[in-house]
Amino acid sequence: MKNIIFISFILLTIFISTNAFPYAKTLDGKLGTGYAQDPEKFGWQLNFLWLADLDPFFALGFEPGIYWARWERKLSSEEVGEVSANVKADSNAYIIPVLAAAQIRLPNMESKFHIIPYLTLGLGYSFMILHYTIPDHGTESSETKTKLFHGLTWQLILGMSYNPGHSSKIRFIAETGYRSAKLSKGNLEIDMSGIVINIGVKYPLGFSEPEKPTAD
Repeated sequence: MKNIIFISFILLTIFISTNAFPYAKTLDGKLGTGYAQDPEKFGWQLNFLWLADLDPFFALGFEPGIYWARWERKLSSEEVGEVSANVKADSNAYIIPVLAAAQIRLPNMESKFHIIPYLTLGLGYSFMILHYTIPDHGTESSETKTKLFHGLTWQLILGMSYNPGHSSKIRFIAETGYRSAKLSKGNLEIDMSGIVINIGVKYPLGFSEPEKPTAD
């Protein structure tokens, strides 16, 4: 509970402080994949990164998203007629991370290469709905269970945005990094940490972007 209150305070502080001044704001829409350590599976993710540009080099904001991973585990085999059929337990994990984000950029490269490299650090909290089935041996029925896990989450992302032309407001982005998400319920813990890879677009919101520094 203390962690949730702490993260909520950080998110609220960022939201109020960045909206109290006329900072330029952008919204990133990103689709990608991520690896989960304990199930040893890749899953799909959709994230939205809202940022307020404090200046051309630094930005603050928050990043909500949703991550889905599915995996199967073989429990046993049963003879069905003249063939052997596997008895499997299916699991689906739905993770909703909400992160405070700080981004550092290198805008000096844009005038020459049309790209802006950046580093984004995220810190927040994740909630995971784990939905799984437990087959009843000897019958065709199964028991379905759902559990809620949660825990602190942080991520470190390296990426770059590309401007296809001076008249275009949209920037294309590609990024990769690592997310730490060890989620627990009581004495149970599932490590959903792993690498993440995203592609997407950035679009300006509201005010025009701050003036970019010229290359030396």
